[in-house]
Amino acid sequence: MAKIVNFEAIKKQFILVRPLGSGGTGDTHLLKDETTDMLFAFKKYVPKDSNYIDENYERFIDEIKILFNLSHPNVVRVYNYYLYPQQKTGYLQMEYIEGDSIAEFETDPFGGKTWSDIFIETITAFEYLESNNVLHRDIRPANIMIDKNENVKVIDFGFGKKLEGLVRDAKSVHLNWPVTQLPNETDYEGIYNHQSEIYFLGKLLDNVIDRSLITFNFEHIIEKMIQLDPKNRYKSFHDISIDISKGVLGEIDFTEEEKEIYRKFANALSAVIMYYWSEYDPIRDDNEILNNLANLIRRSSLENVIQDNVLLTSCFIKGNYNYSNNMDIEVSIISDFYRLLDSLSPYKIKIVLDNIDARLSTIKVETVEDDLPF
Repeated sequence: MAKIVNFEAIKKQFILVRPLGSGGTGDTHLLKDETTDMLFAFKKYVPKDSNYIDENYERFIDEIKILFNLSHPNVVRVYNYYLYPQQKTGYLQMEYIEGDSIAEFETDPFGGKTWSDIFIETITAFEYLESNNVLHRDIRPANIMIDKNENVKVIDFGFGKKLEGLVRDAKSVHLNWPVTQLPNETDYEGIYNHQSEIYFLGKLLDNVIDRSLITFNFEHIIEKMIQLDPKNRYKSFHDISIDISKGVLGEIDFTEEEKEIYRKFANALSAVIMYYWSEYDPIRDDNEILNNLANLIRRSSLENVIQDNVLLTSCFIKGNYNYSNNMDIEVSIISDFYRLLDSLSPYKIKIVLDNIDARLSTIKVETVEDDLPF
């Protein structure tokens, strides 16, 4: 039996500063921690309809579960929670975001972030949610904030849903931001999935981005995001991220030496993969890839070449595939590539790894036949 550990500490005290707003599952207030002097947003579950008290309380708990498993610079951070099950209420202590909604954002002609920057950060946030199988389901301007440092922050997961197992579609939809037309899969079949979120986010961005003073670089991406027919729309936020990386690659200041290090590594990696079995199944977590490469270099520090090429390919690919050991890959090529990544900003790292991903995705897929009945 697990041992229960109780901390009998003095209760923390907060100073109520002011209300911040009201949402579908609760009201939010600004509080100040007396010990640290930090400001926090406290969301209190407040039932709006007495007929759905239990349902909304469970939704509030779901929001806590979702947020506690998320950690991304463009997603609101949660610090603590306080539940009162008997009263069917509770509080969620979150990062206080001082700023404006994305609909109120204005670019500074003398510097600061452009709408292209805001677009990229927003897509990056939703790509992260997608990689964690989380649907937001309440995409509207008030839930995409721009903080005082002009960083995008996705907030309010009161209607979010964690997709479990093989059930990829959420049949219930709660949308507070009106659009004139629903995407086909939602309108005709009642399906709401990540591809649906691409549509609604695309419609929102298309509506709020100011094209009057600047050149916006991603009109072609938004156009594909808002296609009613899902067959003509992006399949995933990661696919959008790949297209963004392709579009900005020429604008990023990589040196010729950095490009050569990238090309040597990318050529070696893609050359040893012969084909995928059934599907291409990549690792999409940049930190996991970096850790995998670091471990490989550490284990190969006394070697001139990789002893088994699968040690390298498995840094990037999860699924089954055929690979070749006929080509020697020098450890120095991998070390140079890792040092390059280690010297780059997170944004540049993402661009490099997205381009690796795009290259690996072009390798052929073959269906492996066997004699088993099923």
